[in-house]
Amino acid sequence: MLQLMNREWRTFNIGALFQVKRPKTRVESQYLAGNSPFVASGAVNNGVTGFYQATSEEQLDKGNCITVSPVDGTAFWQSSDFLGRGGAGSAILLLYNNFLNKYSGMFMTRMIQKTCSKYSYGNMGNQKNIVREVVMLPVDNAGKPDYAFMEEYIKEREQQLIQKYIAHVRNTSVIIRGGITPLHEKDWAEFDIRTVFPAIRRGKRLKTADHIEGNIPYVSSSAANNAVDAFIGNEGHIRKYKNCITLANSGSVGTAFYHCYEFIASDHVTALQSNRLNKYSYLFVATMVSRLQEKYSFNREINDLRINKEKVLLPVDSDSQPDWQYME
Repeated sequence: MLQLMNREWRTFNIGALFQVKRPKTRVESQYLAGNSPFVASGAVNNGVTGFYQATSEEQLDKGNCITVSPVDGTAFWQSSDFLGRGGAGSAILLLYNNFLNKYSGMFMTRMIQKTCSKYSYGNMGNQKNIVREVVMLPVDNAGKPDYAFMEEYIKEREQQLIQKYIAHVRNTSVIIRGGITPLHEKDWAEFDIRTVFPAIRRGKRLKTADHIEGNIPYVSSSAANNAVDAFIGNEGHIRKYKNCITLANSGSVGTAFYHCYEFIASDHVTALQSNRLNKYSYLFVATMVSRLQEKYSFNREINDLRINKEKVLLPVDSDSQPDWQYME
């Protein structure tokens, strides 16, 4: 098995590795529905916010590139041609490198996102900043980026996931044949989020400069790594939670994660707790809560008033109550 720790690594400027471009000025409202993905600064679904028809006089942005969000540094590999969100503010950036393919591109995407995750809606990146950023990469004997290693590393991990999935299907096939109702055949209903989560509480502000090194996860509004931004040891002026969902109320607004462990919450997330849920039903509900991303953005945050008015769509039982057992 290929190991990252067995490689030599060096730093490279993004501007030295990539041709960094900006898409033409585009907004979704100018397009009719179609088949071309519209890629914006979202943190999910590969940044795709919809599918539209390009106008007759414009060309799609070429695929085989990395798109980077200036809002939070979220990066995605784009295999096919697309319509990139351009213009002022949260327009994405396009990174092209002719040596990359799907697999080495996915490896590089992860490293770029780690570098650019420091950006936020209050400290947005731009083309000038991204070009100057430094990314750490494995190198070959000549000291150049080892694209072949990156490709083989991702291919190997992909096969591990495929085998894990195959084993999972084999282990659960008896249950599936036993008659679990498909999602589209279940009755669903809306519920006030306060009904689902009796305990809703925002985290507490803690400046980065005040972090104390430690082992407790610090959860903020990142869309990656279960929103864990750091590991700290602070004990005073903090809020700890466990066995709950965090909902990003700023930054990657609407991103929801389940946490089975104790963590410290920043004021950029709101903790949603219920004694009726366990690990599995929490994971189901977290996915439904994360659909709030569709109505909020970095310039329309989820404040305390808004969250208490929200609803969540859930499958129901014969009494029209949330079917927790089914979700589990």
